[in-house]
Amino acid sequence: MPGETDFAALQIWLLTAITQRTAPQQADIEERVLPSREQSAAERLDIYREAYLARLLEVLREQFPCTRFAVGDEFFDQFAAGYLVAHPPRSYTLARLADNLVNHLETTRPADWGEFVVDLAKLEHAIDRVFDTAGPERLPRFTLPRDANNSLKLTLAPGLELHEFRYPVSSYYTAWKAGLEPQWPQLQQQFVALLRRDYVVRRHELMSLQCHLLLGISRGLTLGEAVAAAACTANDIDADKLAAEFGDWFAAWTASGFFASAS
Repeated sequence: MPGETDFAALQIWLLTAITQRTAPQQADIEERVLPSREQSAAERLDIYREAYLARLLEVLREQFPCTRFAVGDEFFDQFAAGYLVAHPPRSYTLARLADNLVNHLETTRPADWGEFVVDLAKLEHAIDRVFDTAGPERLPRFTLPRDANNSLKLTLAPGLELHEFRYPVSSYYTAWKAGLEPQWPQLQQQFVALLRRDYVVRRHELMSLQCHLLLGISRGLTLGEAVAAAACTANDIDADKLAAEFGDWFAAWTASGFFASAS
């Protein structure tokens, strides 16, 4: 029906007018939007355009509070607005709004700074993602089989993520959460495991060897293979010594819920 077709076309025009970077031509607006006693047609449309951008900025501010603290509100809003122009939302849910933010920051940051900010945003986005994904809350408690040996294969808990950062962003995040005002840290590699437990995302800071060991397990290696592979990433550490140290690591990781099953 013509009426339905006209209304659908008007909806599409209004959506485009609100979400696009540049406002429609004045004549185009006045053809479709009536003025009020206090505002012109363009001013009425601008209310929705500004509210749309404000809502998207609010979502990004909520998703990256520590990054916003690190760079300041004004600068955060500047690069967030730039991101929204380059990557307007396409999903039905705003939970996916920041999916490309880390890559955008990496490619647009100034050459002489910004690696720390990129890493911090990466951490916060990962925390948000792990919180929303399936977790281990309903899994039975994991116990190590009595006959476990080097041929054992472990399955990591669902939702567990392993990350390598150029800067100690987890330590910075911890200080910020404690209400401190930490300074930007110096370049220092940091490895972190993220896992939601009891519906709270826990951050577990790891040594390089520990992270490589868990990465081997995540790839389906047997325990012996994972230990040997991790030992190859370090100097002057043999597999036997690493296997002995892993006993303590394994106990801590089991208590923290890192593993879902063993075979």
